Amino acid sequence: MMIFEPKLSLKKQLSCTQRSYSHFATYCRKSMLVLAAISCCFAIFGFDDMARAADSIVTVKREVYVPNTVPKIAPWVYAFPGKDGYREEIHTTWSHEDQVRGYGDSPQNPRQRISLDNGKTWSPLKAQPSWMTYKEKVTILDWKFCGMYDPASDRLVSLSIHHVRDMRQGPPRMIYNHALVRTSTDGGQTFGNTQTLKYEEGDDLDPENELNPKYLENNTGYPGQSILRLRNGNLVIPVINAKIPADVPDEASPPARWPSKGTIGSLCYSGGWDKITEQYIWKAGKPVWLPRSIAFNGLLEPDVGELSDGRILIVWRITKTRDSDARKWFSVSDDGGMTFGEPQIFGYSDGTKFFSTSTFHRLFSSRKTGKLYWIGNIAPEAPTNPGHPRYPLIIAEVDEKTLALKKETVTSIDTRQPGEGERLQLSNFWVIENSETFDLEIYLTRLNEVPDETFTANAYKYTLSFIE
Repeated sequence: MMIFEPKLSLKKQLSCTQRSYSHFATYCRKSMLVLAAISCCFAIFGFDDMARAADSIVTVKREVYVPNTVPKIAPWVYAFPGKDGYREEIHTTWSHEDQVRGYGDSPQNPRQRISLDNGKTWSPLKAQPSWMTYKEKVTILDWKFCGMYDPASDRLVSLSIHHVRDMRQGPPRMIYNHALVRTSTDGGQTFGNTQTLKYEEGDDLDPENELNPKYLENNTGYPGQSILRLRNGNLVIPVINAKIPADVPDEASPPARWPSKGTIGSLCYSGGWDKITEQYIWKAGKPVWLPRSIAFNGLLEPDVGELSDGRILIVWRITKTRDSDARKWFSVSDDGGMTFGEPQIFGYSDGTKFFSTSTFHRLFSSRKTGKLYWIGNIAPEAPTNPGHPRYPLIIAEVDEKTLALKKETVTSIDTRQPGEGERLQLSNFWVIENSETFDLEIYLTRLNEVPDETFTANAYKYTLSFIE
């Protein structure tokens, strides 16, 4: 088996302790009872990698947060911040069988727990209504992507994707995405007052008629995994899969049916709290896009961060075409997210570029350092597969002058170890800032850590402490 050897100057490698654990886990992987026992031990004692190069920007502590106890069913943790030590977690499970049944990503068994003391103690896990609804040849997800506290409304704000996979016309599936905002006044016990984010005429979501064409076919938008609160108090939510002007040439590539013709755009919503109506008033910005000759299915999975001068940086992933390179793309807005410049390749501040497959990523503003960081996957060489490799996972500082990463700050958070699956996934993670230490916490399930068993995987917690 070919072992991954980083060919770029990543600033931190994992310690010998990690390598020992990887060898041992590989040796034991065919015995799930042994693997579960190992997982429990590491969950108790933790897994601390404090070795670092002199120029690393963080130290990294990795620990098993939720061990895998059932073969081929992976635990998954979503973490959301709140006010004064409030934290919400939703625990789910993922499996191949559920993916097949649901025609795609299908998180199961959502259970919520809440902490009021920054994670020191937790309420018992409480079963939540299923995120999945199964109809004849149709699967519907109402999937919570993120949550935050807004002092303007004194409410918790939740962002969800309403995601419809429609097989009624036969494969390939048709997909309809919409962004939903809900609020809570009871500390996250319940969320209501559903708002469908809209940039054109069209019906709102009706839970009794979710397949209404006037809803499905209008205001399509796949939200990012964050709500950005600007220093002026406005909330910004980025989406993709938005409609572009009708006179712009675009045609879906056969046999794909998503995104449909003319829905490859990305835009941001800006929202402010209205005390009179007790709801948010949302305004949609103008879309930007890339042609499918560069981005096979348009701009994907956006995230936004506020620069020190008040401008908004947005970064997207794309799925590369056969003739294009695997890159991340970016743009910037100087009017609160209402308009953005033409997308550009996201690179290094010295003018060079890096490779990055079509994988999840995040922007993070640290209260401890006052700096903006990007977290994602950087590939050591030009990938041929649009979606792999998904390692190493790195963090780097954003240079606000060049709107690029400072190469000298690139620091490895985790990477593939000997004996782990070639398709290890260090992607699709959730982040939260510790309200006491201002450390960055990342929650990630390492899919394919056991070769050929994608969902026989643990959920991990990474604690990143910034070096001052």
